Amino acid sequence: MSHISFSNIAITAMVTTVGDQIIALEDEKERFGLDDETVARLQKTIGLKTRYIAQDDVCTSDLCVQSAKNIFEHTAINKEEIEALIFVTQSADYKAPSTAIIMQDRLGLPKSCAAFDINLGCSGFIYGLFTAFSYVNSGMKKVLLCVGDVNRHFAGEKDKILTPLMGDAGSAIIIEQTPSAQSFFALYSDGSGYQHLIIPKGGLREPSSEQSRIPTLRDDGSIRSDEDLFMDGKEVFNFAIKTVPPLIKELLEYAGYENDAIDYFVLHQANPYILKTIASRLKVSPEKVPLETGQIYGNQNSASIPGTINGFLSEPFQTSDLTIAIAGFGIGLSWGGAVLHTHAIYAPKTLRYTKDER
Repeated sequence: MSHISFSNIAITAMVTTVGDQIIALEDEKERFGLDDETVARLQKTIGLKTRYIAQDDVCTSDLCVQSAKNIFEHTAINKEEIEALIFVTQSADYKAPSTAIIMQDRLGLPKSCAAFDINLGCSGFIYGLFTAFSYVNSGMKKVLLCVGDVNRHFAGEKDKILTPLMGDAGSAIIIEQTPSAQSFFALYSDGSGYQHLIIPKGGLREPSSEQSRIPTLRDDGSIRSDEDLFMDGKEVFNFAIKTVPPLIKELLEYAGYENDAIDYFVLHQANPYILKTIASRLKVSPEKVPLETGQIYGNQNSASIPGTINGFLSEPFQTSDLTIAIAGFGIGLSWGGAVLHTHAIYAPKTLRYTKDER
């Protein structure tokens, strides 16, 4: 993809809501068949501590709706001026219709508001943000971008490889016309690696069957069905460290910035080891690369970049003008990044879901 830049468009609000249940890794030893030695190794190598998950009757849209309502209740942003609602998720309410259309009604947005879903995971925030910037660039006043997932939709209940990593989160972000410096985007995809992160069966290519829904013991020691997400950890790690550092370097060159001009590098929170490796290859100061999200909240998929900002960078984003580099990478395989400017935006600390918000 060619590099794309926009002028006078910016994020003005960002809120993230996580599931209301906190689960420590030690509490899941029996569920996943983990011994004390394995738990200690996971805590040391990947930094796993806790994760926040939603109850069984809570959907990703519920988390995003709470985040959006918080914005409308605590800012002067007028919901009547929202001209598009984009929902990026891999855990929609229904196979049809588009969940974004239902959310338009739940949030009381005008019927003139365009609403649609984008099916993407860890790169989804970048793709959704680019789409929102493009819409505003075309003349829309304000766009509401919602991103996130609930992991039970695709993670096996007893998959000890993937499920302990996953958290539930839904973010809402306002993008609008506002005086701002240029922003810079680049997006990529490589479908030749699609099998490295995949739900093998349950779609049209490989339909659901009684057999495909049965969890079985796999070669890697996990228990999952063919309708649960499979991840080849080695391939995904190699993909991330091969693609993300060059992506950020080329974006900075395109934007005309050196590393020192960037206040924070906010990356998809895959795991701390990947983030540290990327930071080392970029020769970036560790304090500029937050990496705690996965350890505290779990992997939040498309919500992990806004989730990191709300969870750990709320104060600087609410009080300062910042220049940031962001990057998402994952399923598809797909990746993308952006260099943005934010100007003391509304970005409160992460919220926990409350049922009375539904």
